[in-house]
Amino acid sequence: MNNYRLITDGDLIEKECWNLFVGNEFSTYEIFWIDYIIPLTNRPSDIHFKTNQELIQIGKSEKDICIAQLNYSILRHLKVVYGLKKLTQIDLDKLTEGMVRICGALDNAFELLERYSNPIYNAWVNGKQARRNWQNRNDHPLKQLRGYRNHLIHGRLTPSDESSAQLLVPNFGSEEKYYDWRLITNSTKNPGLNSADLKSSKEILNKSWQDAIIYLESNWKTVLMNGKIYPNLPQINVTSEIINSISGSNVSQSSTPKSGSVP
Repeated sequence: MNNYRLITDGDLIEKECWNLFVGNEFSTYEIFWIDYIIPLTNRPSDIHFKTNQELIQIGKSEKDICIAQLNYSILRHLKVVYGLKKLTQIDLDKLTEGMVRICGALDNAFELLERYSNPIYNAWVNGKQARRNWQNRNDHPLKQLRGYRNHLIHGRLTPSDESSAQLLVPNFGSEEKYYDWRLITNSTKNPGLNSADLKSSKEILNKSWQDAIIYLESNWKTVLMNGKIYPNLPQINVTSEIINSISGSNVSQSSTPKSGSVP
């Protein structure tokens, strides 16, 4: 077990994400990073990956690099979604971007989980088949999020109601009821709107985030870490100096775990 921690030894994005949501909502990301990713890098010299020859010497290969890259890609998608869902107002364009990013993170996750569980795939071949194999064997997890994303970006725009404080859009499962925009945009002259079919764009994005994070945390624990627990992670006191060292980011201490330290 090494003594690295994401908040102190990750790159700028990793440090920021630990402070924003990894520490509180996706903690097994850090455990996997410590256990699996760190040995693939040149730390403490630098954070870059080892060469193929160096990987062979530790019993690893470029397939492991592929998994590490997917792991990091998930974090980058999630960082964008986290920023969007914290906005006071989420318009249709921002909701669309958020759903695209969530599904991007999940696509990366499905491919990663399949490659990790069944390491038969070439590291540098498109991961579409690996992703589909995982989805097919696991009853297409979170397909409602993909369906909603598809609704937002394929075909006509979804209608919305801008008359209230928050933008209202069709809820999950109600999208196809409102292909006729007039049922929402001019409902007084076109009866047929069921207000129970509408949710705010913030609710849609927050629910999608919650579902995705729960799925990721669960599978990082059960599949990637196989139930392994690391009870003796080095103690970190999240001081203002650490937060301020994450330069170029809009990170506040209020977003750190409430304990102020991580076991």
